[in-house]
This record gives sequence, structure tokens and C-alpha cells, in this order.
Amino acid sequence: MTVCYWGTYDVEYPRNRTLMAGLRASGVEVRECHFPLWKDTSQKLRHARSAWFRPGLLLRWARAYGSLSARFLKSSRPDFLFVGYSGHFDVFPAWVLCRLRRVPLIFDAFLSLYDSLVLDRDAVPRAGLKAKFLAWVDRTACRLADRVLLDTQAHAEFFREAFGLPAEKFWVLPIGADDQVFRPGEKSPRNGRPYTVLHFGRYIPLHGLETVVRAAKLLEEKDAPCRFLMVGDGEERGKIEALASRLGVRSLEFRGPETPDRLAVTIQEADLCLGVFGETGKASRVIPNKVYEAMAAGKPVITGDSPAAREFLTDGVDCLLCRRGDAKALAEAIMRLQNDGALAERLALAGRIRFQEKASPSMIGRELLDRLEEWTGRHEHAA
Repeated sequence: MTVCYWGTYDVEYPRNRTLMAGLRASGVEVRECHFPLWKDTSQKLRHARSAWFRPGLLLRWARAYGSLSARFLKSSRPDFLFVGYSGHFDVFPAWVLCRLRRVPLIFDAFLSLYDSLVLDRDAVPRAGLKAKFLAWVDRTACRLADRVLLDTQAHAEFFREAFGLPAEKFWVLPIGADDQVFRPGEKSPRNGRPYTVLHFGRYIPLHGLETVVRAAKLLEEKDAPCRFLMVGDGEERGKIEALASRLGVRSLEFRGPETPDRLAVTIQEADLCLGVFGETGKASRVIPNKVYEAMAAGKPVITGDSPAAREFLTDGVDCLLCRRGDAKALAEAIMRLQNDGALAERLALAGRIRFQEKASPSMIGRELLDRLEEWTGRHEHAA
């Protein structure tokens, strides 16, 4: 089977890397047809929340889609065309190409632009034309695609209800993580170093970092301080650092973003990894990269309780779940693992096994290949 991975997707984004690695591990030939229109996904989302119709951007778009279209039409016909994340706008020219060559179109939506920029981040006014346009892009891109990939059933339910789409449109696959980068390391003695709680990722409402800061303060007040290491960047970093300063939290250490290889080392040096604790609707629908990466690395995880989390995780078995937005609950969960090393080790081991069984690239690739083969067989039979 041959898949053309097509568009202006972010080649370094974990979701794209995991899907391509998983398909290749399952014997699928993955041809990349990529144009570097954007520096990264963050730049693409910044443009999405500002102006789309600037002349310079339109010219770059025309050049990108002209190049991508020519390359696709000149190449041998694949069995499927995949539009990688984040490719909501890429779907429109991809649909034309797929109709020309009679190739099924698979769109990895991964998230909703409307949900992310309007509902979750309040970056776009809810009542404005931009919000309506983003909702139209989400809805239409999904309608044009033959199948749409999402990461959780909760996310798929949101798409169905928000955009009036049929359930059979969606295939749910976990985000997963690169298990060649994030994997268990040798356990090293603490040698007097403080118990380290790690959060890594972007500073956005989804992650609920105010809750982490307030939990750190509560632990200091209980005379049970930890070292909280915050790795990453984003639009709310200044706000979070200001909150820590205002509360006088001394146990927080802020670092900028790290490469995957460096981040893997940082995870190994931590005792515990944190997920997401935001109270937004989106926070209830996703399991973020960081949770899978920590589980792949064999580290215990605490994350916010949500319908999406319960699709994949079991509280007290492979992680600890706590009420989102509740600093006291988070502080208590951290103390529980800090004081019970045996529980932390059990959670870490079970989390690693759960990852291997359901969210490693090879397992995701196998599940996706099964869906594609079923599609192919069904349509060949119908023909």
C-alpha cells in the first residue's frame, strides 16, 4: 500500500511523525509531498487568528499549492492521500486533486480551529466573522475528506455535534509518542536532589498552569515542597510567571522549549510528570502529547480527570487523575506519589505497558493500516 502524505504540515510535529513512523513500521510506503509554507504549527495558528488575506501570504499559498499539486499529479498514483496536521486549509486543494485522480482523502484534523482559537483560547471573538469562518473551515474540510482522524472519542463527539457530521466520518487514533526518543532509562539515585515534578509544553489555557502554580504554593505552605520544573513557552508564559511571583512561589523553575532528545533526558531526570488541568471544554476532550511521552518514558503521570482521559487511562492503575482546576487536589496527588514510591513505580510500569499496547507508533500504524485495508476491500467489493 502507498500513502502520499501531502500538504504544508509541520514535519516536526509529533502527531505527523508518529503517524508516518507507524505506517512505515506496518509496511506502508509513505511518500512525503511537503511544502514548508510555515516555520511551525505555532506560526500557522498565529496567522489563523490574525489576517488570512494579506497579499504576501496569498502569494506564498499559491506557490505552495501550485508546487504540491504539480508534484502530486506527476507522481505515480497512491492508494490514499493524507493531509497532515495542521492542514485544514490544505484539504480544499487536496480534495480537487483526489477527485482528479480518484484517490481517497484522509484528513488528520487532530483539532478544531474553531474550538482552539475561539472557545479554548478566546483569541478570536465568538460573535465575529472570523469565528464563523473558522467553524465553516472545520465543517467543510471534514465534509470534503472521506475520513477524518481524531485523537479521542470525546473529540469526535464534539465534531459531530458542533458541525453536524456523521459518526462514520471519524476514525479515532491516540496521539502516541516517538518510542525511539521517549523510553525508560536507567534509574539513578537521588543523591540529595529534590523531588522533581515536571510540566512541559506550551503555555495555553488547555494546560491549566495556574493550577500547577497554586499547587506548588500549597505544597510549600504544607512544608512539603518539591522542585517544579516548567519547560516550554507560549502566549501565557508571562501571565504564569507573574502569578508565581505574586504568590511568592519559590519552588518553580522556568525553562524554554527543548528539542525532543533533550526533553527525553529532562523527563528521565524527573520523578513525576504532569498532564493538563485546564477547565476548558477542549481540556475535557484531549489527552496531550506530554502524557503519552511520559508514559513511554516510564514515568508516573498525574493529569486532569476528563471523559477523554478515561478513554485511555485508569485512575490508580496507570496514572492518577485529579479534578481539573483544583490546586488542592493536585497538591494532594503529588504528595501521595512523593510519599509512596511503590505506588509511583506501579503506575509508571502500568503506564508504560498501556502505552506499548495502545499508543506506540507501531500499534497506531497497525490500527490505521487495518482501517485502510478494510476501506480498500469494501470499495473493491462494491466496484
